[in-house]
Amino acid sequence: MLKRLLTFYQVMPQFLDFLYVYGSPHGEDKNLRFSGFRTEKALINPVPGTCIPDMGRSGRRFQICYNLKTVGLKSEQPGKQVDKVWKIRQAAVHHQFDVGSGVQNWIFGDPHAVVKGRIQELFHESREHSSKFGTVEQSLLSSLEIHLALARWATSEWRWNVQSLEEIIDNLTLDIIAIQKSNLDTLDSESLGRVQEWEDKTNETIMVMGSNADILTLLRKFYKELIEDQNFPSCELRACKQAVNDFAFQLDEIIYDTQMQISRAKVLVKIVADRKTILIQHLQAQTALAASKLTASMYDQADRSAMEAIAMRIVTVVTLFYLPATFSSTFFSTDVVKYQDGVKFSGVAFERFLQVTIPLMVVTFLFAGGWFWWEWQKRTRSSMATRDANPDIFPLNEIVSGKVRL
Repeated sequence: MLKRLLTFYQVMPQFLDFLYVYGSPHGEDKNLRFSGFRTEKALINPVPGTCIPDMGRSGRRFQICYNLKTVGLKSEQPGKQVDKVWKIRQAAVHHQFDVGSGVQNWIFGDPHAVVKGRIQELFHESREHSSKFGTVEQSLLSSLEIHLALARWATSEWRWNVQSLEEIIDNLTLDIIAIQKSNLDTLDSESLGRVQEWEDKTNETIMVMGSNADILTLLRKFYKELIEDQNFPSCELRACKQAVNDFAFQLDEIIYDTQMQISRAKVLVKIVADRKTILIQHLQAQTALAASKLTASMYDQADRSAMEAIAMRIVTVVTLFYLPATFSSTFFSTDVVKYQDGVKFSGVAFERFLQVTIPLMVVTFLFAGGWFWWEWQKRTRSSMATRDANPDIFPLNEIVSGKVRL
């Protein structure tokens, strides 16, 4: 059916690019970022197949197709942090105007039929509109009114959408940037994710409003160049030129308002970026605070371990010192070495005790020292191998050890 309709009205094929937006099987606008403005103009030497006098087609015509995007309030939830949910919607527009007969055709791609309601407000069915389509001048003026209605529809709600974004972002970020150091534990990565989400939404809003402004600028340029075209009908030129100038003036006002909202949204993006930086700093401070607590606990543990190591070292040294004497005393108390009974002190026995104990102590300390030296050398070689294998981790140690790599 659509193919027959487009063929009957000889619609330019580029209009299909704008209709493909509504082809999503999920009912969502997947090509929301697509925008375009296409024209086709033949004011002289029309193609023979386009000349159908019985249908008011002289073949001298121009065609325009473009899309505009607006925003509407989808739902409202008072009392919540995000109290308003907005939905971006778009409409595809095709317009065809015959400058020879004044006949015009309009085709709108609008799933919500909002554009249809706007057009019905201009040309209500219960009224007589023959005075608006009697001549080429009147027909052109009425088509410009429709373009203005579409432009107002596309730009009327962005002001409130940007204001809603400002309120939502303030609700999300004002408490974060003013948070006390003692309350840093209440922050989490989800806070950063929510702020990033609304920054993305604001950037999307800027992109959509910018595309609207660009399309309206191209629309204004097209009509200004149309009346300057030497092939435009001279009999209607003066009146049409005045109508186009008035149209361009009103369109400039709409474009200016849109640019103001874009500037406002860009400032909001900068504010969000600055506050997001503060939030990241808070999260980093939170991580640093946790790391400092962990470091403090590890230091306490290391301190306790050091005290235990000192105690064990003292015990080891004392044990090592008394070990030979203990062994000698035990040995001399046995029946292997026996002196006269009844003697409380024997100089010979004490001399023999020292002759055995002191060499044993010397041998024990030499053996312990040699063992320690051997283990120390083994550990040093292992440490140097690790440093050589990881020069980026131990640059300072390599410089101290004299192994600087050139």
